[in-house]
Amino acid sequence: MPRDSHQWITLHRVRFSREISALDRAFEAPAPPECWRFCPSLRLREDGLPTLSSDLWCGLGIYDRREDAEAMVSAPDAHMPFLADSVEQWHAALIPVMHRGEVNWRGRVEDGTAIRATSEKVTGPLVVITSAGFASRDPDQIPRVARFARGVKDVIEFYRRTDGNVRTEVFAGGFDQRDGFTLSLWRDDKAMMQAAYWEGTHRKLMDESRDGSIFDRSSFTRARILSSSGSWDGDPVAEMMD
Repeated sequence: MPRDSHQWITLHRVRFSREISALDRAFEAPAPPECWRFCPSLRLREDGLPTLSSDLWCGLGIYDRREDAEAMVSAPDAHMPFLADSVEQWHAALIPVMHRGEVNWRGRVEDGTAIRATSEKVTGPLVVITSAGFASRDPDQIPRVARFARGVKDVIEFYRRTDGNVRTEVFAGGFDQRDGFTLSLWRDDKAMMQAAYWEGTHRKLMDESRDGSIFDRSSFTRARILSSSGSWDGDPVAEMMD
């Protein structure tokens, strides 16, 4: 079948009954998405580096066809057998409305082409997906990685205190030489713009990063939720619609 003119995204937030290390277990990628990331929630060691271990993980799938994305969300257990070990799941199908920047999700750095966004105006609950990455993780780059990880944790805590933010989490990459991603769910676009670009922790981190000292690449994606099921500490979409 021909591809849609734009792509589709699914999200799969999974809480397991125990912590799982990305260094010890490699989860098999499901077949439907043409691009798949499954990463642990960011936890930091005493030295500020990611532990790459968590009971909370999230999958991000990118699809050329809506049918494939909807199949993943409607029957996630059929595509992800590891869900049998979970104690909480939340799944959502999204349509991307904007994507820009550089990201390595496919084993290569893509500049503005990792996700094909729709050119049509789409309304609905807003999800923002961001990423950041490093050209090298050699020993001399470790202080940069730690500095960025601490900054991201600060941004997450800032978002969680912000009116209009419903859920926020960051999922660490690097264990497979590819980038992780952050997710933030917002009641409306205005709340997101104020938190991200007005005065605050995120704006401060972005200003500090303009000289390239904190990370080497970054991407920013906006998407609208079309459908969802399950729980992320309750029903976030219902809260977004209140």
